[in-house]
Amino acid sequence: KRGRYVSARNKANDALAVDSNNADAYAVLGAAHWRAGDYEASTKAFKEAIDLDKGNFGALLGLARNYQAAGNHREALELADQAASGDAKQIDPMLIKLWSLYALCDADTAVKVMDDLFQYLGDSPLLPIVQAQAAFMRPLEGKKDLIKVEGEKGTSSAGLDLAGGFKYAGAEIGGDYQPVIFFELREEARIDKGLSKKLGLKSLGKVKPLGGTEEVDLVIVPEVKLGNLKIKNVPALVEDLSGYALSGDVPGMLLGRQVFSRLGSVTFDFPTSSLEVTAAAPTAAPAGMAEAQLLLLDMHILLVPVTKVVLNASDFASFHWLGGRYKAGMAVTKRTYLKSGKRPSELDELDDPDQGLKMVFFDSVDVGGNVTQGVGGLVLAANPPDPDLAQIIDGTGFEIGGYVNLALMKEWKMTWVPSAGKLYLSSRKP
Repeated sequence: KRGRYVSARNKANDALAVDSNNADAYAVLGAAHWRAGDYEASTKAFKEAIDLDKGNFGALLGLARNYQAAGNHREALELADQAASGDAKQIDPMLIKLWSLYALCDADTAVKVMDDLFQYLGDSPLLPIVQAQAAFMRPLEGKKDLIKVEGEKGTSSAGLDLAGGFKYAGAEIGGDYQPVIFFELREEARIDKGLSKKLGLKSLGKVKPLGGTEEVDLVIVPEVKLGNLKIKNVPALVEDLSGYALSGDVPGMLLGRQVFSRLGSVTFDFPTSSLEVTAAAPTAAPAGMAEAQLLLLDMHILLVPVTKVVLNASDFASFHWLGGRYKAGMAVTKRTYLKSGKRPSELDELDDPDQGLKMVFFDSVDVGGNVTQGVGGLVLAANPPDPDLAQIIDGTGFEIGGYVNLALMKEWKMTWVPSAGKLYLSSRKP
């Protein structure tokens, strides 16, 4: 696959050498840079294509997808409309619109798009995804003020469950204090079936979640309170959340991307075990914090948060999954390791040949200018590096270089701003 995108990139560059106003070549370049995991170069190339040809279909959809990854759904919707202006029956712009409307939990508009989509989708492999999203959205049509945030700021306790890989906080739901997990890997919120029953929540309908085997109830949780900040009318799937138990406590809810990105910012200060949420997004990096890119790669069954990392002060940067569960601070692919200035001979002898693992040490790990010195790491030297990375690269077409593991994240104060594609962070020892 890498050979294919290098070849596509070379051909596009050759075409631009002949004609620097070739919009299609820029669109091909945008797609090739995306596959190479170079978000900025991809976004720039798609914009160049659109500057030259306002109706360039491939570039409009490519840029819309890039904007979606960075949480910019309003502009993604505009680009999808622009792409559909020549032919309202085009499926791809409708799908782009649906993904954004689902993330925004805009049920009224999403249902209209779905009704159009079902006319043209046929037996597309995406049909089960659209059907699952339709089952979630249709009962919410006409419901007002979904996921409405009230108040300016809220504070609570926070923590990182290293075994499960969960970021959690304390919240008040129905008058009771409950642990909740911020779970941007899923779109929808979940509520534990025991809590839903206790609150007497009425089912709006049955939904078979993507990847699930059974239908579950869809309910609206009247209020989730994080300190002085309230999140009203949260649509949630009713599930047994005991599999997400934190030190024996079953969480009351999982808050998915639909809730996460409705908040202006969510700050986990792991060294001090505290949480701060704000209704408005910060306009710049808070004092003393570095700014990094935050992308959510959308596989529909799973959302993957990634940020850009530079190892050993090299000139190579690549995106890494935030929240890996390997015991070392970083776990990187063989390619990332070698591109960061290391020699192939260093991987001649592996510490765990069966799993393809080599224990290494990084002089520095740089995320957006926040540098952590002396970090233990693993090289995932097998091919594919591990099943999850292979699935992501396959499912999103976006090359990622490994994992920022929880073992490193627990030393950070992190402010997530998914709606702006930003991550602010600083290293703090407790």
